[in-house]
Amino acid sequence: MSKKGKHYIDAILQNDTRALRAMYQEYLPRISNFIRKNGGREADAKDVFQEALIVIYKKSQAPDFTLTSNFYTLLYGVCRNIWGNQLQKKSRTEVTLLDDYKYTSVPGVNELVEQAEEDKLFWDAFQQLGKDCQKLLQLFFAKVKMAEIVQKLGLSSVSYAKKKKFQCKERLVKLVKADQRFAELSQKGR
Repeated sequence: MSKKGKHYIDAILQNDTRALRAMYQEYLPRISNFIRKNGGREADAKDVFQEALIVIYKKSQAPDFTLTSNFYTLLYGVCRNIWGNQLQKKSRTEVTLLDDYKYTSVPGVNELVEQAEEDKLFWDAFQQLGKDCQKLLQLFFAKVKMAEIVQKLGLSSVSYAKKKKFQCKERLVKLVKADQRFAELSQKGR
């Protein structure tokens, strides 16, 4: 792994804002140029770039992760996969991306891209819930005991909290299933 590559991987893992800002300044214009050449906008490029950093973050946490190319090659490849997947979903056909860069597939990146898409779908649906449901589910996901949730949220009883949690989870599931991306991700999994 190059010194610069290690620096950027460490920056992602440690959320080093100064180094992340430098990474954005150095690489976002190149990624943006690629996205615009392939039918996207500046906003698309920023979204893809951010998703790529999340994928790289997850990938680099694996104990067996080794960066065998330079950092930009990895970043570009992940961005290319994400953008290609988005274009393919929009058009429902095979997509050919125009580029001059050589990219070799990194094992596991497609799975991480799909996981990032699923996470985004979940959190987009979660944001549509009311604030009370969000608070209750956040506490539940954090494994806080029901009695403590009742206390923190000022609910009347544990049984009411359980009923409310069930209703909130049902609402969340409906929101996820109603999203067009859910059907697309479900078909991918087949």
